[in-house]
Amino acid sequence: MKDMLQSPTRRQLLSMIGKTAGATAMYQAMTTLGFASESSFKETMDLKGAPPGASIVILGAGLGGLTAAYELRKAGYDVKVLEYQNRGGGRSWTLNSGDKYTELGGEEVTCDFEEGNYFNGGPWRLPSHHYAVFHYCKQFGVEMQPFIQTNDRAYLHRTDHFNGVPQRLGDVKNDIQGHVAELLSKSVNVGGLDRSVNTEDKEKLLEGLKGWGVLDKDYRYRASNETSKHRGFSVFPGGGLMPDAKPSKPLPISEILDSGMWADIYGNHMTYAHQPTMFQPVGGMGKIGDAFTRECRDMIEFNAKVTKIHQDDSGVTVDYVDSNSPDGATKTIRADWCV
Repeated sequence: MKDMLQSPTRRQLLSMIGKTAGATAMYQAMTTLGFASESSFKETMDLKGAPPGASIVILGAGLGGLTAAYELRKAGYDVKVLEYQNRGGGRSWTLNSGDKYTELGGEEVTCDFEEGNYFNGGPWRLPSHHYAVFHYCKQFGVEMQPFIQTNDRAYLHRTDHFNGVPQRLGDVKNDIQGHVAELLSKSVNVGGLDRSVNTEDKEKLLEGLKGWGVLDKDYRYRASNETSKHRGFSVFPGGGLMPDAKPSKPLPISEILDSGMWADIYGNHMTYAHQPTMFQPVGGMGKIGDAFTRECRDMIEFNAKVTKIHQDDSGVTVDYVDSNSPDGATKTIRADWCV
């Protein structure tokens, strides 16, 4: 009972939020706690002044550990990195076609997808405000390309709505925008905003709503060639003997709201962390981990399972074994500091 009453760790708390409320709520919680805010990185670190012969042992060859190793060695420290897995990069890793991976439970997974395809086992993309990551990617020669966060031609689907017919994300988005603009224009026209805006502002607002929501002269959102230029045509315009263009029919606002598709559009793609332009390394996120590992390879010992850490007045002692041989002999490393 005592264990149940203990406060959860930050990792456990964020995990619970993610499982119950979704990724967006978890990211918002991370931002609030200061774990997902914009990077404060401004320029290259220039660490100096390591005491002669000073040593540091770093536990974990993820991007954080390898960044520390890379910069601390430049500052003059003798650095050793202990990594439990047989690779560096931590969560920044990629499985390619033909790869095999053994999960913690012992089950081996074979990636049998077609040549050229890959799966990112950790993060998938980089927000544009991750300045430090981009700095090291440029320094280590990791090529970047845009990550397409939102595809308006993708489909949204609800089995119990629209007769089960999938709807284009862009169509739903434009229809919501049009219907909201129509509702706002009605509010403006009946004088509901007279206390907030003057006549000139009112006219400008109505004109803006007409353009933003693609409304007709009566401020209605209806099927037309103009709305179809945004949401697509039922029959697209062509030339020669092609049939005449035919506007597509907007979805009723009541059905959109009832289907819950509003949340699909604005729940995950409008947050600060997912604003375009997003980026990804060419060939997968593992390219970042590979680059850091290449730069720090001579400092890393793989398959090192740490079993004990002891700190005294003069430094730190770390015991570890070969993670592939749990019953193997214990090794020990001594350093002035441990990260």
